[in-house]
Amino acid sequence: MSLPDIPDEELDQMISQSLESVFKTMLGFGLEYRSSKDFSGVKAPVPDLGGEEMSMVYVGSVGFVGKVHGVVYLYMKSKFVERSAAKITGLDKDGLDYEITSDVCGELTNVFAGSFKNGLADRGYSSVLTIPTVLSGDELYISTMGVVKHHRLNFFADGDEVVADLVLADPKD
Repeated sequence: MSLPDIPDEELDQMISQSLESVFKTMLGFGLEYRSSKDFSGVKAPVPDLGGEEMSMVYVGSVGFVGKVHGVVYLYMKSKFVERSAAKITGLDKDGLDYEITSDVCGELTNVFAGSFKNGLADRGYSSVLTIPTVLSGDELYISTMGVVKHHRLNFFADGDEVVADLVLADPKD
């Protein structure tokens, strides 16, 4: 087992295509790629979700283990997750609660991770997914120090910033 022999640009493209497919299929939202940055070996800053307001951020995460080990994180503001939950469930804003919005965040992240995992498998790196984990709070920050590779991609979707992180570890035999 080792890190995938896939160029960074191709990994970024795989992340972009996976997230774009999920947002288009599940939400009907377009996704605009903004930028990417490599934080491998350095402390990554709090993700920039735009604007002054950073209250109630949702972070979904799904890991994958096998020939390659890693985690994808999806950072979204609460208003974006609430709009997404309304779109997926058909409920109006008054019908949504924390459990529903958290479930939608987890499901978006899970489908995104599954699509990315399938892209890895197509390139010879099979793996299985962990169950989704969702965190929420103000100015959430996930420390990834000590990992081998950390890529952050910034997107714009339905009027809001969305951030996706790819974190890869060097699996030990």
